[in-house]
Amino acid sequence: MSLHNFRPLLSSPELARLQRLAAAQRELERLWQAAVPAELVGLSSVVNLEGGCLQVATRSPALMAKFKQMEARLLVQLNDVGVKINAIRWRVQVELLPHQRKKAKPNLELSEAALQAFEQATQRLQPSPLRDALAEIVAKRRKPTG
Repeated sequence: MSLHNFRPLLSSPELARLQRLAAAQRELERLWQAAVPAELVGLSSVVNLEGGCLQVATRSPALMAKFKQMEARLLVQLNDVGVKINAIRWRVQVELLPHQRKKAKPNLELSEAALQAFEQATQRLQPSPLRDALAEIVAKRRKPTG
């Protein structure tokens, strides 16, 4: 697809509005990170600003408690730099630890010889869950000829 096909999309008012919103969100996040103490930078993020209420996500209830202790000072600092807010709403957004994250399974391809061997085994086996599983493997892995 050429760039010419994307030009109308890139100049659309909807995309321009989305770009402005994304830029405003980045600026709000930058101002937030500048307001929090250095040791807490990166441990929270701005979710939204709606009706004078800044919504901030933290990684744990303990961090949320720490930020709540600083809420008055953070409100003053943010108002001083032009972010007009009167409240901060906190949300805990737990991140999975590395060992808890699901790893993407690689899509293994079987050679034609392996597929034929599975197919032959399927034909030799009596009806059973094993036979059904082998037939399913062959059906899923066999590339359509066309």
